[in-house]
Parts: sequence; structure tokens; C-alpha cells
Amino acid sequence: MLKHSCYRFILTFLVYASFLCAPVTAGNIINAVGLSGGVRWDAAPQMIGGNERSLDGGIRYSMSGGSYLAMRDSFTWQTLPSESEFELAITQAFNAWTVADPVTGLTTKLNFVADLQTAVVRNAGFGSLNPNGAEIDLLASDSGSSGFSGLTTLQPAPLEVMLTSGTMNYASSQAIAGVDLHLNSNVGAAYTLDIFRRLLTHEIGHAIGLGDVDLGGEFIDDNFDTANPTSTLTNPWAQLVDPLNPAGSTGLNVFSIAPSTFSNSGVDILMESGGLGTSTANPLNELFPLRNDDYGARQFLYPSLTSVPEPRSFSFLVILLTKILLRRKRLKV
Repeated sequence: MLKHSCYRFILTFLVYASFLCAPVTAGNIINAVGLSGGVRWDAAPQMIGGNERSLDGGIRYSMSGGSYLAMRDSFTWQTLPSESEFELAITQAFNAWTVADPVTGLTTKLNFVADLQTAVVRNAGFGSLNPNGAEIDLLASDSGSSGFSGLTTLQPAPLEVMLTSGTMNYASSQAIAGVDLHLNSNVGAAYTLDIFRRLLTHEIGHAIGLGDVDLGGEFIDDNFDTANPTSTLTNPWAQLVDPLNPAGSTGLNVFSIAPSTFSNSGVDILMESGGLGTSTANPLNELFPLRNDDYGARQFLYPSLTSVPEPRSFSFLVILLTKILLRRKRLKV
């Protein structure tokens, strides 16, 4: 039995993040069973419940009050940010999920688009869900207790999806039908932009189908070892994902990880509920706080066939081309 009364899985799946504590969720891929399953935004145009719900045209988001100013003013701040600063922080939180994996070079087709013309549709209560409105509704909600916390509620639909790698009718997944992303607006919590952005970035991870890695449940990894959690939880594994069939990936396995594993300061994965990956190596002001496991989970849900050259490889290529051009120029003289 779940220990937190507001957590249930009927038509919705609730995932929670806090700098303080969090109840149990289900591993690092929501709704996964082994290497199968998972909830994803469909890569092909998809109508669910009369709403367009897919990656087509970007994942569209709206927010409480219909403006950045109204959303900003729903929270208490240590130092009040300007409207443009607040808008930038939200944009940065979404953009963090769209950059290429700096280690493997794997890109992503994830894209987010502000759609403030679409009014937020919400039910009462922190963590409630109404799947209408924008694809993701950002909600300022009173959790009933102070603290920096968020609660993301999504509704999966039992529909086969198209993967971002092009695989059609991927039967082992479910399409996301809508997300309500709640951020605690309780007056006892005075935010900074860095805290707000990190919390929102983490919750966006839930909104695209990632769970919390530190709360038990099935955890996808390549080489987890309880005797050496730091290095085996932080090495890259995105390149092991079979982009045409993630469930058939060779070299990936499913583990169960005790929450105490993440008390080690060397583990700074963004999608951990306790601390949200904050560490000296991943400070609160880090604009790109995803780490290897986060990129691996993103590749599992939204597999890409495209990679960009590593910076050193790209630099070498530029130097090589420059030498070739200079040689040709000398030969023409």
C-alpha cells in the first residue's frame, strides 16, 4: 500500500519531486516493465480525447493566469525576478531537455513551444489532473505545506505510438494524453530563479515519461553494482539503446536500487527526487543539469538515430579541412 494518500495509479500517474522528501514512484521510466513499456509523447500526429497530443509541432505548454507575469506573481521570491527573467528561466528549463547528449552526441526531436493562447484547464487540488488545455499545463498550486516541491500528473492512453526513430506502432508503449505540472506556491517557500528552474526542469522530465531513479522500482542501467554505485550509476549508456526497438536493447538490464544508494554525494542525476541532482559538480545555477543517466532515459523514450561530432572530433575536422584548403591554395600559386 502506498504510504502517501495523494498517490494513486488509476487513469493517472503521479510523480513528485522535492528538495526535502518524496514518496514512492516506479523507477526511471514511468510504466516500464523490464525493458518494455513506458509512456511517451507520440512522434506522429495523434488526437486523444479531442485534443492533439503528440510531438508534432512541438510539445505545447501553457501556464496559470495565461502569462509569465501572472505565473511569476503566484510565488513568493527571495528577490523578485523581472518578467523577462522569469520567462527566460522557464525557457531554459524546457531547453535543457532538447540539447544533444554531450558524451554520446545523440540528439533529440523533443521540442517545446509556449502556447499561452490555450487556457489552462485544471481541477482543484495539488496534483490533480485535467488532461485538456495545453499538452502540458504549468500550474501554481498550494501543496498545503511549505517547501520547494512539485507534483506532475499525466494520463497515459492505451495507444500504440510512433517512436522518434521512425518505428511505427510501437506496441510496448503508451501515448501521453495530457500533463498537469504543479509547482508549490505555498507562501512558506521563497524561491530563487535557480531553485525554480531546477525544480521545473526535473518536473519536465516527469512530463515526458521519466520517473525518479532514487525511490525504488525498476531501474534501467548497463552495469549497476551495489559495491560501486557512484561510477556505475554515472557512466553513459545512451549509446546502448536500440533506437528502433528500445525493449530489445543489448547491454541494458533492469535493477532495483535502494534509496540509500543516492545518499552518496557522487551521484548527481537530475531525475532523483532528493536534491534533484544538486552537487558541487551539478550546482543549482547549472543550465544543463542532465547527466548520463538522464540522457540515457531520454534516448530510451525518444530514440535518436542522429549524433553530432564530439567537440574534440569537430575541432580536429575543422583543423584538417583548413590544412587541405591552405594546401590547395599554395598549389594554385
